Amino acid sequence: MEGDVGVTEAVSDLVTTNGLVSVNGLSTSNGLSTSNGLSTSNGLSTSNGLKSVNGLMSTAPGRTEIAYLVHCALPTGTSIVKQDQNGTNYTFPGALGLAPAWQNGACDQTCQENISSCLLASINTAGIHVPLWIVSPNPAAGWGQDPDYPNQEATFFGNVFTMGAHGTDPTTNPMYYCAGPQIKVKPPAGRLGSNQVSPPYVDVFGSQYAQCKPSCTAADYPHQADGFKACAGWNNPVTVWR
Repeated sequence: MEGDVGVTEAVSDLVTTNGLVSVNGLSTSNGLSTSNGLSTSNGLSTSNGLKSVNGLMSTAPGRTEIAYLVHCALPTGTSIVKQDQNGTNYTFPGALGLAPAWQNGACDQTCQENISSCLLASINTAGIHVPLWIVSPNPAAGWGQDPDYPNQEATFFGNVFTMGAHGTDPTTNPMYYCAGPQIKVKPPAGRLGSNQVSPPYVDVFGSQYAQCKPSCTAADYPHQADGFKACAGWNNPVTVWR
């Protein structure tokens, strides 16, 4: 993402069942709430799903969050246009297509978890853009590995939209990860394994580098080594390779 204009940077076309390349650089996942003009009950393209003028649309950080949200939810070739309080129109393009139904309809629990996993995987607390290879049980991403991304960093999951989801603390939004075996291998600034400053997520298994394996459920054959299809009761994770 470049600034607050919702432009996609260095994102490849989706390769079905072979994972996909994304970029990170989202510095926070806060603010995704109805008080900021976002509703999961209505489509992003509708006035009641994502409000123009106020809420997230009224600040540069808010528009950056929208850009990543649309980047995760909608597929390449689709976009939404929203206007800020000054009458400026912003186009937010889709890329990964993990929840395409949210463009015009409600975002249910599965949708919320898919988008949450993607947003959490996109966070870079240093605000640096680093290409990532992501895989997921969501068929829009699918499984597979790429030799240019040999290090399994972590698996991300949770729900940034709903406090207390899955019986968690009702006063917080559950935001989790668990570590991959190469989490400490040449970590880029702002990513897990580096000296992150106040990351919003926690390792679901307690310690900072607690591994996903063997507690999480691996992808089905022949993709067991690619990532995880479920973890700690969450069925819509994203596994990141870098």
